[in-house]
Amino acid sequence: MDLSNPIGTVVPSAHGPVLAVLARTDAPLTGRAVAALTEGRVSHARTRQVLLELVAAGLVSAQDAPPARLYRLNRQHLAADAVTALAGLRATLLDRLRASCQSWATPARAVWLFGSLARGESTASSDIDVLVVRPDRVGVDDPNWVEQLAVFADQVHAWTGNVCELLEYGESELSSSLDPRVAADVRGHGMTLAGLHPQGLLRSPRRRESRT
Repeated sequence: MDLSNPIGTVVPSAHGPVLAVLARTDAPLTGRAVAALTEGRVSHARTRQVLLELVAAGLVSAQDAPPARLYRLNRQHLAADAVTALAGLRATLLDRLRASCQSWATPARAVWLFGSLARGESTASSDIDVLVVRPDRVGVDDPNWVEQLAVFADQVHAWTGNVCELLEYGESELSSSLDPRVAADVRGHGMTLAGLHPQGLLRSPRRRESRT
């Protein structure tokens, strides 16, 4: 699933990005504004054509405001709730990720989403990158720990069709062993799914140098 444009999984035509833009706001938008908010996915000319088709179907309402025409999603339409749900699948996934991690029988010190999904740059082929910090009291081969990570990865794949790449470190080895590029990505764009915030466990390079 392209989680930067999740509606495109079900509505792969230009209609998907246009509907996603309208689903995110109740403010009336010009066709040019809608096209711009698709972030290059749909041209202005194609956006105008799609909007006319959606108005004809009743899913989008149009209001003349010379010299422009303003559009908004008709939220009373029978399909409006489905459109809104599809457009919000990224947020739904984040809620599921957090709920799953926070229900683990053996809690992690921290679980962070990072990489392209956290940055909002993912594509349909992107992995879902998750960094898990294991408490030092839990062995790396602890069967309960290993099982819950496997179940989590399987859940994520079932929800999205994307591979869940788990990167796991013990708490005491995290700062010394984590790739600096990954650490920088987590500090800059990481999203906390469970446990401590990245700043609570990941010291910046400057802080590490000052303590050596």
